[in-house]
Amino acid sequence: MNRLLPLIRSKLGKHPTLTNCVYYGSLFCAAEVSQQVYIRKYLPKKQDKPTQSFDTTKLKHLSVWGYVMAPSYMALWYSWLDTRYVATTTRVIALKVVLDQTLLTGPLLLAFFPFMSWCEGKENIFAELKEKLLVTYMVSCCWWLPAQAINFKLVPPKYRIIYNGVCGFVWANILCAIKRGSD
Repeated sequence: MNRLLPLIRSKLGKHPTLTNCVYYGSLFCAAEVSQQVYIRKYLPKKQDKPTQSFDTTKLKHLSVWGYVMAPSYMALWYSWLDTRYVATTTRVIALKVVLDQTLLTGPLLLAFFPFMSWCEGKENIFAELKEKLLVTYMVSCCWWLPAQAINFKLVPPKYRIIYNGVCGFVWANILCAIKRGSD
């Protein structure tokens, strides 16, 4: 553990965007793996039913989202946001949280469901978005508003995406559960 933090710091210093994408993607995909372990391995054993194999196709689709799409947008977003609003006063943090929830979360959710539907070969890639956007956004507000207030108050900017990855691990479990709701 004593070596882990310096290693993370050195990687962030050399290639912060790439490193953040790898960390965020790994945590995001770990959430899906944890969902699948629970649903496909643990629950069936508990119910004396046969276990199922992992859905590697879904994991591949979520990998593209978690390693490339979401953290790339976050890197651009936070580089813009952190240069425009530098202070850590309550007013600035509140503004950043509101902007984050509307200008980061909104577009990410608007892209997530159609992207996943497209990956799954669904004919109407917007049907799931229409069905799940409102509840997903409301749940995201309950999770991300306090998480981002902590982020903007206490987390140094270069660690924001990693912090979001850790919080995102929990959020991705929620998002995967919402996504899986109609499966």
